[in-house]
Amino acid sequence: MYFRFVLKAFHSNRPFVLVLIPVLVVIFFVLNYNTGYHRGYEELRLGIWGSYKVQSSLLLSVFSMSLTIGGGILLNGLYNKNEFSERNNYLPALLYVLFLSFFSSFYFLDGLAIAQIFLILTVRQLLNLSQKEDGRRIVFNTALFFGIAGTFFPVLLLGTPVLFFLIWINRPFLFRESMLIIVGLLLPIIYVGAYIYIFRINIGLDDLNSSSKEIFKVDMWALIGGASLIFLAGLKRLLNKINVSSIRFKKIFRLLLLLTILLLALLLIDVFTYRRIQVLSLLLIPLSLVLPYGFGEKKPSLLPSVLFYIVLTFAVSKFFIPFNDLAF
Repeated sequence: MYFRFVLKAFHSNRPFVLVLIPVLVVIFFVLNYNTGYHRGYEELRLGIWGSYKVQSSLLLSVFSMSLTIGGGILLNGLYNKNEFSERNNYLPALLYVLFLSFFSSFYFLDGLAIAQIFLILTVRQLLNLSQKEDGRRIVFNTALFFGIAGTFFPVLLLGTPVLFFLIWINRPFLFRESMLIIVGLLLPIIYVGAYIYIFRINIGLDDLNSSSKEIFKVDMWALIGGASLIFLAGLKRLLNKINVSSIRFKKIFRLLLLLTILLLALLLIDVFTYRRIQVLSLLLIPLSLVLPYGFGEKKPSLLPSVLFYIVLTFAVSKFFIPFNDLAF
């Protein structure tokens, strides 16, 4: 009964359901704490900021859970503010939390978890850009947030050239604004460089990727399969929305598409260079804004609802059933 209530509640336009997001996060944390499915780190790896011995895994978990809750609520705010749907709903927060629960950064703080929240703030700034209004402050903040994210997860900095195009989707090319992008990007890097010099922190090639080496193959296939099928279920509705939407809304989808391509490219780099797959969690940012189209407008469609509950059931049962050991 509770499972049936979850999807229906978040598909409604009642904002009070967001109080259930912390409850859902805590449930996943308690399950992991009692089973040890995702194991904590011996070192807290923060990208260019260095690595540090973990003193309290519980404290890191509290920080990580807070970032997850904040990220889900921020994404949902973007979804409703930019009118992705005809009426408000709170599926983006629910889907973001559910799918992120497949990754270790959900349970334990690392550089990728911090980079994720700053990347969400970057997208938030990008969606605030307008052709008509003065965009200098927003352009600077966009670059600053992206630069901060890159210091915690340096693989992201490879996407710096794409950031210019993400901004230019909603802004004309202006030399002053381009200079502000460069300044915004350089400030965090200069600051972390000074931090490294003052505290004599040694940075190696492995520090350029601050994500976990953990890979649960069955989990990833469940995540990819569930998200892909829900996306396909809503693809027609999404294309119809794009066709009848305003020019600004078309630009938003162009921006999300370019961001998705960038993150897919970084995922390939992560896989072939570091043999890791955690960058996949960053793709949940654009996906959380489009997956709700799979569920329809007035009431949740049957097929996506079934897929959602299958993924939710798997996300909970994996703590008790060794699917990865059974499959491989």
